[in-house]
Amino acid sequence: LLANVGDEVTPVDVVAERAGQSVPVTVAQLLELELAGWIAAVPGGYVRLRRASHVRRTDVSV
Repeated sequence: LLANVGDEVTPVDVVAERAGQSVPVTVAQLLELELAGWIAAVPGGYVRLRRASHVRRTDVSV
C-alpha cells in the first residue's frame, strides 16, 4: 500500500483504487502506516514521509 502514496498529497480514494481495494480497508491500513511513521495525514489525503527524519515513539527511551 505504501507504494501507492507519493511525495505529493494522494487522496484516499486514489490510494484505494491503485491498491485495488475498498476505501474502508485502505483507511485502516493507512492508519497503521501513519502510526508507524511512514505517512502523514494532510488536508486532501496522505503524503509519504522520509523515514530517516522521523523518530518512532518506540525508539524513544522513557
